[in-house]
Amino acid sequence: MKQRTARLGDIRAAGARSESKGGPPPSPAKLPQEMLESTFHRRVGHDDGILVQEEELGLVKAQHLYKMRCECGRSWFELELPKLVKCPACLRINLVSV
Repeated sequence: MKQRTARLGDIRAAGARSESKGGPPPSPAKLPQEMLESTFHRRVGHDDGILVQEEELGLVKAQHLYKMRCECGRSWFELELPKLVKCPACLRINLVSV
């Protein structure tokens, strides 16, 4: 990603045109269509800068979800990974392996 540092000279009001980047004013001998085409070609690739917005930053907590499956076929979910677990269907105590 290209790093760019904003300088005070780079800041301008929204919608304001830069005097130095606009080029020479169109000559009055040009037809209106020619004036539009020359303006279009000057503006292609024109960089208006970086838009900065401030928003409130929130927090998100991630959790692992483990799906358990007993030999009897019953499955359920756990938020923690225990070493031993009791199946809710057959009530057998099982050793958990990953």
